[in-house]
Amino acid sequence: MIHTIQTVSDYIEEIEKLINNKKHNYYFRGQDDAFSNTLPSVFRSRKLLDNEDNMFNDFLMADPQLFEKCRTNFERMALMEHYHLPTRLLDVSTNPLIALFFAVKGGQGNGEVYIYKDRPNHDKLAAMLEEQGWPNLIAEYKVKRGLTNHDYFKKNAFSNEMQLESSLARQSMADKSAFFQAIKSFYQLDNSYIAQQHRLWSDDYLNYFDSEESNYFAAFKHDLQTLPFLRLFEEAKRDIPSFANKLNPLELIVPKIVTIKRMSRRMENQQGLFLFVPFIGDEYDRSVNIDYAEVERQAQMAIDILSLYNPDNPNEKEKYIIPAEYKRPILDELAKLGIDYSFIYPEDHAKKAEMIKDRYLGL
Repeated sequence: MIHTIQTVSDYIEEIEKLINNKKHNYYFRGQDDAFSNTLPSVFRSRKLLDNEDNMFNDFLMADPQLFEKCRTNFERMALMEHYHLPTRLLDVSTNPLIALFFAVKGGQGNGEVYIYKDRPNHDKLAAMLEEQGWPNLIAEYKVKRGLTNHDYFKKNAFSNEMQLESSLARQSMADKSAFFQAIKSFYQLDNSYIAQQHRLWSDDYLNYFDSEESNYFAAFKHDLQTLPFLRLFEEAKRDIPSFANKLNPLELIVPKIVTIKRMSRRMENQQGLFLFVPFIGDEYDRSVNIDYAEVERQAQMAIDILSLYNPDNPNEKEKYIIPAEYKRPILDELAKLGIDYSFIYPEDHAKKAEMIKDRYLGL
């Protein structure tokens, strides 16, 4: 459902309706123009996405002291996003007023606020898997209990899963190509396994790597010993020496809400965390000829698994629109509530000076 916002009180009233019926944890993202998508910055061009590894590694080499306190590759990626290097991270906030600020702080068109959650829309997830030719995999993502209970969609920056996926961003295009060809083979195998054996690979995940009887997935075990996988595991071990040479491929195709320690006052004030956009395997599989517009579409489809949709119209996202003519008045209202540039960007002293100047120019 599209909600049109003219004042901060309008917005708060709409958000309260959402929170009062709370079934999920909600996360908010503001965009100061009506963009055609909600993709993170690395997806703005194929050149950026194809050089994700080079940008990551070049930034580390250019300013190593900046990353001295980072303990994982995900923390490094988050700090890079903080300093505006294109990454696959989408900034979100637990505070809806912070998102509103970003929706009205600039831009020529209408502002927008989108809502995400850390529980998947199973219809959207099923549609994505169906399109890839792996419809049976939807069963792998249903809630599991006991020892196999696992959350694919909410992580923290120190988890093995996020260390592995952020380390994957640093791998070469050649290694990514071989890696994703093997991973896609696993998905096809698991899709057939579910249909033929009426069992889930994830149910046996805890014992799979130690079992000598896992013949059905023997090819995947072999792939884990090839150079692209071993190089990825070695990268993960640089930060986590105990990291084992194993992975769960079911992690790799879904988006995640990732919590992170606040590494600056800016992160603290913005109450920020990230939506991690998964890798689009066809982009790296050299056996597939894929147009870049299709890569963007698939990435957006993955993000939309965590988008909040109108319960009365399952194809319509919940979205708050701030018409352009109301952006400035709302920005002034937010300032009275203490949410202004100096709060959002506490380390930006040049912006503080500009605000003081504008205050007196407006007299």
